[in-house]
Amino acid sequence: MALGKQIPDNTLLKSVSQKLIQRSGGSGCKLTAAVSGGTVTLSGMLAQEYQRRAIVSSMNGISGVRRVIDQMQVAVVKKREQ
Repeated sequence: MALGKQIPDNTLLKSVSQKLIQRSGGSGCKLTAAVSGGTVTLSGMLAQEYQRRAIVSSMNGISGVRRVIDQMQVAVVKKREQ
């Protein structure tokens, strides 16, 4: 990407959404993304903590992403009473 040339947010959101589907599909994650000025904000629930790094890293690898804000949380699994 050339300096000074920014990818439109709606185009970037499509790329981010596709990558989220690839990274979290079938894993129990329920994530959403918002894009503003090249900044991606991720929110929602992760099934496991280890998923966080891979998802954030994959977002940083998308051309046009300037920053990733991680607001994801890990779902708490309630233990069954015996």
